[in-house]
Amino acid sequence: SYYLSHQLGFPTYRNTEVEYFPVGEDKFASMIKELEKAEKFIFMEYFIIEDGLMLNSILDILKEKASRGVDVRFMYDSLGSIAKAPVDIVRGLRKAGIRCFEFNTFRSILDNRYNNRDHRKICVIDGNVGFTGGVNLSDEYINVKTIYGHWKDTAIMIKGDAVWSLTNMFLT
Repeated sequence: SYYLSHQLGFPTYRNTEVEYFPVGEDKFASMIKELEKAEKFIFMEYFIIEDGLMLNSILDILKEKASRGVDVRFMYDSLGSIAKAPVDIVRGLRKAGIRCFEFNTFRSILDNRYNNRDHRKICVIDGNVGFTGGVNLSDEYINVKTIYGHWKDTAIMIKGDAVWSLTNMFLT
């Protein structure tokens, strides 16, 4: 931890628990439970979102939470989600009181900004719980839909002080 903190400049934290999820199904089940507990805010940034069970289950919770005064912010990569995201998702979420932002919108195939994408998958709940890893918001990541066989991607849930780093990345 000394090397990470002092030589590379990455913060290290005390008072933090981490739970590892070997497959997306496990992350999804835990994320649903934690989202339902949100009282103050929910921040989500995802590279790929796709219409289906996973995304719609999460969006239903986000809309319900926003209607109760929870500050909900949702960002996704437009190019990563091209032809996958629900039609008019931004307008629908904004109408539900969610601050929604679509980034990296497609302009031209010749635009070199497309090499500047982060592929992040971040969910922060009340500043106390965070999720990150390789699991996007699409049914193939929880093996409800099969495209390339059984999908194996991992994720973690962080509880405690280290969630600040995910919150900071989202807000930045």
